[in-house]
Amino acid sequence: MALALATLLLAQSFFGGLPIDGIHCDRQEGAAEHVHALLVLYDRGHRVTIPDNIGIPAGAECLYWLHTHSDDGIIHIESPVRRAFTLGEFFDVWGPELSATRAGSVAAPRGKRLAIWVNGERWSGRDPRAIVLRDHQTIVIQNGPPFAQPPQPDWSKLG
Repeated sequence: MALALATLLLAQSFFGGLPIDGIHCDRQEGAAEHVHALLVLYDRGHRVTIPDNIGIPAGAECLYWLHTHSDDGIIHIESPVRRAFTLGEFFDVWGPELSATRAGSVAAPRGKRLAIWVNGERWSGRDPRAIVLRDHQTIVIQNGPPFAQPPQPDWSKLG
């Protein structure tokens, strides 16, 4: 798995960012769709850092329509086309697995599912990959107990 991710990242860097799920790596941020969502992962009450520069391949001089700039968990959706983007697509750009039992390094206990909240409401869907990313939305994925209290983002800083 790590070798496949390293190969993908190397190919993206070398070839200028190959499309992923129809999401392109463009030289400029798109202006047709511009929204921000917050993703927060907790592993038994401890926050897991979402890396900075997801979707911005080193040396490729482009950025994917779904990307991060810092390690605060803010997902930037800046696309030249208007359409719904999903959490699954973000994870595909990022690289790690997303399922009902795993979100990157956060894994549910054997026989259990991860606990997921969207804007403070318990999410009861089957596949978290289908969660549509909406403007100023907070998505919290946890295993536990204990369960942590998610942060309240200050959206005014992003516009």
